[in-house]
Amino acid sequence: MSTDEKKPNETAESSYWDSLTTPKPFIFAGVVIIGVILEIVVHLILDISVVYTNFFYLIIVLAGLWYQKKAIWFAVFFSGFSIINDYILTGALNIESLIRALILCLVAVVVGSIADRIIVLQKGLIARNTLLQESRKALVEANKKLKLLSSITRHDINNQLSALLMYIDVAKASPSHPAMLDFLAKEEVLVHNIERQIAFARDYEEIGVHAPQWQRVETLIQSAQRAHPLGTITLDAALDGLEIYADPLLEKIFSNLIDNSLRHGERVSKISFFYQSAGSALTVVYEDNGTGIVASEKERIFEKGFGHHTGMGLFLSREILGITALSIRETGAFGVGARFEISVPEGKFRFFEKKPIGWTGAGAK
Repeated sequence: MSTDEKKPNETAESSYWDSLTTPKPFIFAGVVIIGVILEIVVHLILDISVVYTNFFYLIIVLAGLWYQKKAIWFAVFFSGFSIINDYILTGALNIESLIRALILCLVAVVVGSIADRIIVLQKGLIARNTLLQESRKALVEANKKLKLLSSITRHDINNQLSALLMYIDVAKASPSHPAMLDFLAKEEVLVHNIERQIAFARDYEEIGVHAPQWQRVETLIQSAQRAHPLGTITLDAALDGLEIYADPLLEKIFSNLIDNSLRHGERVSKISFFYQSAGSALTVVYEDNGTGIVASEKERIFEKGFGHHTGMGLFLSREILGITALSIRETGAFGVGARFEISVPEGKFRFFEKKPIGWTGAGAK
Protein backbone atom coordinates (compact mmCIF):
# COMPACT_ATOMS: atom_id res chain seq x y z
CA MET A 1 0.00 0.00 0.00
CA SER A 2 1.40 3.42 -0.95
CA THR A 3 1.90 6.15 1.63
CA ASP A 4 -0.99 8.14 0.17
CA GLU A 5 -3.48 5.27 0.41
CA LYS A 6 -5.80 4.78 3.35
CA LYS A 7 -7.38 1.59 4.59
CA PRO A 8 -11.12 1.30 3.78
CA ASN A 9 -12.19 1.40 7.44
CA GLU A 10 -10.05 4.52 8.05
CA THR A 11 -11.64 6.26 5.06
CA ALA A 12 -15.15 5.28 6.12
CA GLU A 13 -14.50 6.37 9.70
CA SER A 14 -13.16 9.75 8.59
CA SER A 15 -16.07 10.29 6.16
CA TYR A 16 -18.57 9.42 8.88
CA TRP A 17 -17.19 11.97 11.34
CA ASP A 18 -16.92 14.57 8.58
CA SER A 19 -20.55 14.14 7.56
CA LEU A 20 -21.67 14.20 11.18
CA THR A 21 -19.92 17.42 12.24
CA THR A 22 -19.71 19.43 9.00
CA PRO A 23 -22.11 22.43 9.22
CA LYS A 24 -24.96 22.58 6.70
CA PRO A 25 -26.10 26.23 6.91
CA PHE A 26 -29.00 26.04 4.45
CA ILE A 27 -30.52 22.96 6.06
CA PHE A 28 -30.08 24.45 9.50
CA ALA A 29 -31.62 27.78 8.43
CA GLY A 30 -34.63 25.90 7.05
CA VAL A 31 -35.06 23.97 10.29
CA VAL A 32 -34.83 27.18 12.34
CA ILE A 33 -37.46 28.86 10.17
CA ILE A 34 -39.77 25.87 10.59
CA GLY A 35 -39.26 26.08 14.37
CA VAL A 36 -40.16 29.77 14.41
CA ILE A 37 -43.27 29.10 12.33
CA LEU A 38 -44.34 26.29 14.65
CA GLU A 39 -43.81 28.54 17.65
CA ILE A 40 -45.94 31.33 16.19
CA VAL A 41 -48.65 29.30 14.41
CA VAL A 42 -49.01 26.18 16.55
CA HIS A 43 -48.24 27.64 19.94
CA LEU A 44 -49.20 31.30 19.82
CA ILE A 45 -52.17 31.06 17.46
CA LEU A 46 -53.47 27.49 18.01
CA ASP A 47 -52.34 27.28 21.66
CA ILE A 48 -50.78 23.79 21.23
CA SER A 49 -47.53 23.22 23.08
CA VAL A 50 -46.68 19.56 22.38
CA VAL A 51 -45.58 19.61 18.74
CA TYR A 52 -43.32 22.65 18.63
CA THR A 53 -41.39 21.87 21.82
CA ASN A 54 -40.39 18.41 20.59
CA PHE A 55 -39.29 19.93 17.27
CA PHE A 56 -37.00 22.33 19.14
CA TYR A 57 -34.89 19.39 20.32
CA LEU A 58 -34.13 18.57 16.70
CA ILE A 59 -32.92 22.15 16.18
CA ILE A 60 -30.71 22.05 19.26
CA VAL A 61 -29.22 18.66 18.42
CA LEU A 62 -28.33 19.81 14.89
CA ALA A 63 -26.92 23.08 16.26
CA GLY A 64 -24.80 21.11 18.73
CA LEU A 65 -23.41 18.77 16.06
CA TRP A 66 -22.71 21.50 13.54
CA TYR A 67 -21.81 24.51 15.69
CA GLN A 68 -20.76 22.79 18.94
CA LYS A 69 -21.08 24.97 22.07
CA LYS A 70 -22.72 27.80 20.12
CA ALA A 71 -25.87 25.67 20.25
CA ILE A 72 -26.58 27.24 23.66
CA TRP A 73 -27.52 30.51 21.97
CA PHE A 74 -30.17 28.78 19.85
CA ALA A 75 -31.48 27.09 22.99
CA VAL A 76 -31.68 30.43 24.79
CA PHE A 77 -33.45 32.00 21.80
CA PHE A 78 -36.17 29.36 21.47
CA SER A 79 -36.54 29.01 25.23
CA GLY A 80 -37.04 32.76 25.56
CA PHE A 81 -39.35 32.78 22.54
CA SER A 82 -41.51 30.04 24.11
CA ILE A 83 -41.61 31.69 27.55
CA ILE A 84 -42.67 35.01 26.03
CA ASN A 85 -45.47 33.33 24.05
CA ASP A 86 -46.64 31.50 27.16
CA TYR A 87 -46.71 34.79 29.00
CA ILE A 88 -48.72 36.38 26.17
CA LEU A 89 -51.23 33.52 26.27
CA THR A 90 -51.59 33.14 30.06
CA GLY A 91 -50.50 36.49 31.42
CA ALA A 92 -48.08 34.77 33.83
CA LEU A 93 -44.76 32.85 33.85
CA ASN A 94 -45.43 29.15 33.54
CA ILE A 95 -43.22 26.91 35.68
CA GLU A 96 -43.54 24.17 33.06
CA SER A 97 -42.14 26.54 30.40
CA LEU A 98 -39.21 27.46 32.63
CA ILE A 99 -38.34 23.79 33.26
CA ARG A 100 -38.68 23.06 29.56
CA ALA A 101 -36.34 25.96 28.75
CA LEU A 102 -33.80 24.72 31.29
CA ILE A 103 -33.85 21.20 29.79
CA LEU A 104 -33.47 22.67 26.30
CA CYS A 105 -30.35 24.59 27.39
CA LEU A 106 -28.98 21.49 29.12
CA VAL A 107 -29.41 19.45 25.93
CA ALA A 108 -27.57 22.17 23.98
CA VAL A 109 -24.63 22.07 26.42
CA VAL A 110 -24.41 18.25 26.39
CA VAL A 111 -24.70 17.82 22.61
CA GLY A 112 -22.36 20.77 21.93
CA SER A 113 -19.74 19.34 24.29
CA ILE A 114 -19.99 15.88 22.72
CA ALA A 115 -19.65 17.34 19.22
CA ASP A 116 -16.67 19.41 20.34
CA ARG A 117 -15.04 16.27 21.68
CA ILE A 118 -15.78 14.45 18.41
CA ILE A 119 -13.97 17.17 16.48
CA VAL A 120 -10.95 16.94 18.82
CA LEU A 121 -10.86 13.18 18.30
CA GLN A 122 -11.24 13.66 14.57
CA LYS A 123 -8.25 16.02 14.48
CA GLY A 124 -6.28 13.51 16.52
CA LEU A 125 -7.20 10.80 14.01
CA ILE A 126 -6.05 13.00 11.13
CA ALA A 127 -2.80 13.77 12.96
CA ARG A 128 -2.29 10.08 13.64
CA ASN A 129 -2.85 9.19 10.00
CA THR A 130 -0.46 11.96 8.92
CA LEU A 131 2.21 10.68 11.29
CA LEU A 132 1.63 7.15 10.05
CA GLN A 133 2.01 8.26 6.43
CA GLU A 134 5.23 10.13 7.27
CA SER A 135 6.54 7.03 9.03
CA ARG A 136 5.70 4.94 5.99
CA LYS A 137 7.51 7.40 3.74
CA ALA A 138 10.55 7.32 6.02
CA LEU A 139 10.47 3.52 5.98
CA VAL A 140 10.25 3.42 2.18
CA GLU A 141 13.15 5.87 1.90
CA ALA A 142 15.21 3.87 4.39
CA ASN A 143 14.53 0.67 2.43
CA LYS A 144 15.59 2.37 -0.81
CA LYS A 145 18.82 3.52 0.82
CA LEU A 146 19.52 0.07 2.21
CA LYS A 147 18.90 -1.58 -1.17
CA LEU A 148 21.14 0.93 -2.93
CA LEU A 149 23.79 0.57 -0.25
CA SER A 150 23.64 -3.22 -0.43
CA SER A 151 23.88 -3.36 -4.22
CA ILE A 152 26.69 -0.80 -4.42
CA THR A 153 28.88 -2.22 -1.68
CA ARG A 154 28.32 -5.88 -2.50
CA HIS A 155 29.17 -5.40 -6.17
CA ASP A 156 32.20 -3.19 -5.60
CA ILE A 157 33.68 -5.18 -2.74
CA ASN A 158 33.19 -8.48 -4.59
CA ASN A 159 35.03 -7.07 -7.59
CA GLN A 160 37.90 -5.87 -5.42
CA LEU A 161 38.11 -9.18 -3.55
CA SER A 162 38.08 -11.16 -6.81
CA ALA A 163 41.00 -9.13 -8.12
CA LEU A 164 42.81 -9.39 -4.80
CA LEU A 165 42.41 -13.18 -4.71
CA MET A 166 43.71 -13.41 -8.26
CA TYR A 167 46.90 -11.51 -7.35
CA ILE A 168 47.34 -13.64 -4.23
CA ASP A 169 47.06 -16.83 -6.32
CA VAL A 170 49.67 -15.50 -8.73
CA ALA A 171 51.96 -14.56 -5.83
CA LYS A 172 51.62 -18.04 -4.36
CA ALA A 173 52.38 -19.66 -7.66
CA SER A 174 55.49 -17.53 -8.32
CA PRO A 175 57.10 -16.66 -4.98
CA SER A 176 60.41 -15.72 -6.59
CA HIS A 177 59.04 -14.00 -9.66
CA PRO A 178 60.56 -10.49 -10.29
CA ALA A 179 57.06 -9.02 -10.60
CA MET A 180 56.14 -10.13 -7.08
CA LEU A 181 56.63 -6.65 -5.62
CA ASP A 182 54.35 -5.24 -8.29
CA PHE A 183 51.68 -7.81 -7.44
CA LEU A 184 51.95 -7.00 -3.75
CA ALA A 185 51.65 -3.26 -4.48
CA LYS A 186 48.48 -3.92 -6.46
CA GLU A 187 47.11 -6.03 -3.64
CA GLU A 188 47.77 -3.17 -1.25
CA VAL A 189 45.84 -0.78 -3.51
CA LEU A 190 42.91 -3.19 -3.61
CA VAL A 191 42.90 -3.50 0.17
CA HIS A 192 42.77 0.29 0.50
CA ASN A 193 39.92 0.41 -2.04
CA ILE A 194 37.97 -2.07 0.06
CA GLU A 195 38.63 0.02 3.15
CA ARG A 196 37.23 3.10 1.38
CA GLN A 197 34.17 1.22 0.18
CA ILE A 198 33.44 -0.05 3.67
CA ALA A 199 33.86 3.51 4.98
CA PHE A 200 31.45 4.69 2.28
CA ALA A 201 28.91 2.07 3.36
CA ARG A 202 29.21 3.23 6.95
CA ASP A 203 28.83 6.91 6.06
CA TYR A 204 25.93 6.34 3.66
CA GLU A 205 24.13 4.28 6.28
CA GLU A 206 24.45 7.18 8.74
CA ILE A 207 22.85 9.78 6.41
CA GLY A 208 19.49 10.87 7.78
CA VAL A 209 19.68 8.52 10.77
CA HIS A 210 20.18 11.34 13.28
CA ALA A 211 18.11 14.49 13.43
CA PRO A 212 19.54 17.60 11.71
CA GLN A 213 21.11 20.16 14.04
CA TRP A 214 22.67 23.63 14.09
CA GLN A 215 26.42 23.43 13.45
CA ARG A 216 29.11 26.13 13.52
CA VAL A 217 30.83 26.03 10.13
CA GLU A 218 34.21 27.34 11.39
CA THR A 219 34.34 24.51 13.94
CA LEU A 220 33.66 21.92 11.24
CA ILE A 221 36.38 23.39 9.01
CA GLN A 222 38.90 23.33 11.85
CA SER A 223 38.10 19.67 12.47
CA ALA A 224 38.44 18.87 8.76
CA GLN A 225 41.76 20.72 8.63
CA ARG A 226 43.13 18.66 11.51
CA ALA A 227 42.22 15.49 9.60
CA HIS A 228 44.06 16.75 6.48
CA PRO A 229 47.35 18.48 7.35
CA LEU A 230 47.87 21.25 4.80
CA GLY A 231 51.62 21.72 5.07
CA THR A 232 52.48 24.98 3.30
CA ILE A 233 48.93 25.52 2.01
CA THR A 234 47.17 28.48 3.67
CA LEU A 235 43.50 28.28 4.60
CA ASP A 236 41.29 31.37 5.07
CA ALA A 237 37.78 31.20 6.53
CA ALA A 238 35.65 34.36 6.69
CA LEU A 239 32.31 33.08 8.00
CA ASP A 240 31.39 35.45 10.87
CA GLY A 241 30.04 32.76 13.18
CA LEU A 242 27.86 31.17 10.49
CA GLU A 243 25.79 28.20 11.62
CA ILE A 244 23.94 25.82 9.30
CA TYR A 245 21.02 23.50 10.08
CA ALA A 246 22.02 20.20 8.48
CA ASP A 247 22.65 16.50 8.95
CA PRO A 248 25.37 15.80 11.57
CA LEU A 249 27.57 14.47 8.76
CA LEU A 250 28.04 18.02 7.43
CA GLU A 251 31.69 17.99 8.55
CA LYS A 252 32.44 15.25 6.03
CA ILE A 253 31.56 17.62 3.20
CA PHE A 254 34.21 20.17 4.17
CA SER A 255 36.67 17.37 4.85
CA ASN A 256 36.04 15.92 1.41
CA LEU A 257 36.49 19.30 -0.32
CA ILE A 258 39.87 19.79 1.33
CA ASP A 259 40.86 16.22 0.52
CA ASN A 260 39.93 16.73 -3.16
CA SER A 261 42.10 19.86 -3.34
CA LEU A 262 45.06 17.99 -1.84
CA ARG A 263 44.62 14.98 -4.14
CA HIS A 264 43.70 16.63 -7.44
CA GLY A 265 44.59 20.34 -7.22
CA GLU A 266 48.24 19.64 -8.06
CA ARG A 267 49.50 23.17 -7.40
CA VAL A 268 47.16 24.32 -4.62
CA SER A 269 48.73 26.89 -2.28
CA LYS A 270 45.59 28.53 -0.91
CA ILE A 271 42.12 27.41 0.18
CA SER A 272 39.32 29.83 1.06
CA PHE A 273 35.92 29.53 2.73
CA PHE A 274 33.47 32.45 2.69
CA TYR A 275 29.79 33.15 2.16
CA GLN A 276 27.60 35.37 0.00
CA SER A 277 23.98 36.38 0.42
CA ALA A 278 21.51 35.44 -2.32
CA GLY A 279 18.27 37.24 -1.52
CA SER A 280 16.83 35.53 1.55
CA ALA A 281 19.14 32.53 1.03
CA LEU A 282 22.89 32.19 1.44
CA THR A 283 25.76 30.54 -0.42
CA VAL A 284 28.81 29.05 1.28
CA VAL A 285 31.76 29.14 -1.13
CA TYR A 286 34.85 26.89 -1.15
CA GLU A 287 37.73 27.87 -3.44
CA ASP A 288 41.24 26.70 -4.14
CA ASN A 289 43.85 27.95 -6.66
CA GLY A 290 44.67 24.56 -8.15
CA THR A 291 44.10 23.17 -11.62
CA GLY A 292 40.30 23.26 -11.38
CA ILE A 293 37.75 20.99 -13.06
CA VAL A 294 37.00 20.78 -16.78
CA ALA A 295 33.52 21.89 -17.83
CA SER A 296 32.44 18.43 -19.03
CA GLU A 297 33.03 16.94 -15.56
CA LYS A 298 31.42 19.60 -13.35
CA GLU A 299 28.26 17.54 -12.88
CA ARG A 300 29.76 14.09 -13.29
CA ILE A 301 32.01 14.54 -10.25
CA PHE A 302 28.88 14.17 -8.06
CA GLU A 303 28.09 10.74 -9.52
CA LYS A 304 28.94 7.70 -7.45
CA GLY A 305 32.12 6.04 -8.68
CA PHE A 306 33.40 8.87 -10.87
CA GLY A 307 37.04 9.83 -10.36
CA HIS A 308 40.33 8.27 -9.42
CA HIS A 309 39.56 7.32 -5.81
CA THR A 310 36.12 5.61 -6.07
CA GLY A 311 34.31 8.97 -6.43
CA MET A 312 32.26 8.55 -3.26
CA GLY A 313 32.98 11.81 -1.44
CA LEU A 314 31.05 14.27 -3.60
CA PHE A 315 28.24 11.77 -4.12
CA LEU A 316 27.89 11.52 -0.35
CA SER A 317 28.16 15.30 0.00
CA ARG A 318 25.13 15.87 -2.21
CA GLU A 319 23.17 13.21 -0.34
CA ILE A 320 24.05 14.71 3.06
CA LEU A 321 23.08 18.23 2.01
CA GLY A 322 19.83 17.06 0.46
CA ILE A 323 18.53 15.94 3.87
CA THR A 324 17.79 19.59 4.76
CA ALA A 325 17.21 20.90 1.21
CA LEU A 326 20.75 22.22 0.75
CA SER A 327 22.56 21.72 -2.56
CA ILE A 328 26.09 21.85 -3.99
CA ARG A 329 27.56 22.61 -7.41
CA GLU A 330 30.97 23.30 -8.94
CA THR A 331 31.40 26.71 -10.65
CA GLY A 332 35.16 27.18 -10.91
CA ALA A 333 37.19 27.82 -14.07
CA PHE A 334 39.54 25.12 -15.35
CA GLY A 335 43.13 26.26 -14.97
CA VAL A 336 42.19 28.83 -12.32
CA GLY A 337 40.93 26.66 -9.49
CA ALA A 338 38.01 24.68 -8.09
CA ARG A 339 35.00 26.53 -6.67
CA PHE A 340 32.18 24.73 -4.88
CA GLU A 341 29.00 26.61 -3.93
CA ILE A 342 26.73 25.24 -1.22
CA SER A 343 23.27 26.83 -1.43
CA VAL A 344 21.55 27.24 1.95
CA PRO A 345 17.83 28.20 1.86
CA GLU A 346 16.16 30.66 4.20
CA GLY A 347 15.65 29.30 7.69
CA LYS A 348 18.57 26.88 7.43
CA PHE A 349 21.31 29.36 8.43
CA ARG A 350 21.98 31.84 11.20
CA PHE A 351 24.89 33.77 12.68
CA PHE A 352 26.32 33.47 16.15
CA GLU A 353 26.76 37.21 15.84
CA LYS A 354 23.74 38.31 13.82
CA LYS A 355 24.54 39.91 10.45
CA PRO A 356 22.16 41.98 8.32
CA ILE A 357 20.75 40.57 5.08
CA GLY A 358 23.05 41.48 2.21
CA TRP A 359 26.20 41.18 4.32
CA THR A 360 29.00 39.32 2.55
CA GLY A 361 31.83 37.49 4.30
CA ALA A 362 35.03 39.49 4.61
CA GLY A 363 36.94 36.97 2.54
CA ALA A 364 34.51 37.07 -0.38
CA LYS A 365 35.77 37.82 -3.86
